[in-house]
Amino acid sequence: MFRILLLLIFPLSLVAQQPKTRILFLLDASYSMNKAWSGGTRWQTAMKTMIELTDSLSKMPNVEFAVRIYGHQFSLRDNNCKDSRLEMAFGNVNPTSIRKKLATIQPNGVTPIAYSLEKCANDFANVNDVSRNFLVLITDGEESCGGDPCAIAKMLQQNNIILKPIVLGIQLPELLLQQFGCIGELVNTQSGAELNSELKKAVEETISKTTFQLNLLDQSGKPTETDVAFTLSDTKTSLDKYFFHHTLNARGLPDTIAVSPLFRYNIKIFSTPPLNIENVEMKRNEHNIVSVAAPQGFIEVKFSGSVPKNSSIEKIKCLVKLHPDSATYFWIAPGEKRKVLVGDYYAEVLTNPTIETTKVVVQQSKTATIIIPAPGIVTINKTFDLYGAVFLKTEFGLQKVYDLSETARQETIALQPGKYITIYRSKFAQTIHTTIEKSFEVGSSSSVLLKL
Repeated sequence: MFRILLLLIFPLSLVAQQPKTRILFLLDASYSMNKAWSGGTRWQTAMKTMIELTDSLSKMPNVEFAVRIYGHQFSLRDNNCKDSRLEMAFGNVNPTSIRKKLATIQPNGVTPIAYSLEKCANDFANVNDVSRNFLVLITDGEESCGGDPCAIAKMLQQNNIILKPIVLGIQLPELLLQQFGCIGELVNTQSGAELNSELKKAVEETISKTTFQLNLLDQSGKPTETDVAFTLSDTKTSLDKYFFHHTLNARGLPDTIAVSPLFRYNIKIFSTPPLNIENVEMKRNEHNIVSVAAPQGFIEVKFSGSVPKNSSIEKIKCLVKLHPDSATYFWIAPGEKRKVLVGDYYAEVLTNPTIETTKVVVQQSKTATIIIPAPGIVTINKTFDLYGAVFLKTEFGLQKVYDLSETARQETIALQPGKYITIYRSKFAQTIHTTIEKSFEVGSSSSVLLKL
């Protein structure tokens, strides 16, 4: 088998103060780690690399370590696929204790990578304070227990337990490189020195102070817009890595957040309508500022007069589009005021009958008001089952606005002001000449009783 070093990075938990950094080392002590490589055995080379790294990180504030090992408690013949144990928990470890613990371990058994990855997620469960959590896996690569490390890595990412896996391979053949490509980005090293260098580089990138600021610009080009959710997702996997609600700090500036520089991001801003910024690269150890024009105003929907509480009126909503034929739309109910991007919109009010599309112009920080004529309430009482409908009288002829129920003895509907006619006949009539028509008029905020 061949050696691989895999670094899984857990998501950053962000607070005002700098959080702790916790690194969990998951070490492969299966029998194959006894094979020679780079002036020692696989185990010895991996241990040397890890110990040098912990010596360096121990000089940094707010850093803790833990160690999980697999393949060391049972022999190869035992084929124990649950041979995985947290040997040193967070808060009780330092470089000296790690060195002493590793000196007592001898590679012995099988390679349950997938099972151990699942257990690693639980090793952070007892950590209650906010922290930046990392997992470093050193292994000779191939799963020997039938598990699927790729599936586990994907699941951990989907559940936002880890951010981005980094795979450091050691003289791997092409076939094995392809097998591990589904876990994360891969660097195939050719010596212990290269492995040491690549591991340090990967860890430095993950714990670097890379920050990000999203400027939502008003029409004057100033970052004054705020109070909108946004996400950062990995451009390769499309998985969301960070979720935020945009905030201005005490100085009135967009708040700064820490992010991993290991991704290229797609940024989705959940304004109305949404904005997208694609393929954003975060420069390591720098403060990255991304700006986007996002001037906003408001659309408000109101009735022209008072309306009674009625289920028919509660169904009335305003459909707003970017243009009349646009597939992008949103809803606003009467009495609501919604923040939207500045621009021209087209509104269609789903009253009865529908109020056709009208243009709405939204300006910076101003409110565009859509006024709906207050409907009237029509109560229809029926003494027999019937077929019929209600029609609006227009200059172009009749427009059907409502089909009457065949069996309900009473119906209540909200209609826009206008002149109407209902045309109906008994459900049991056998001649067309029994058709009846009744005209009525609906005023704004009025109540009409219609007896059929």
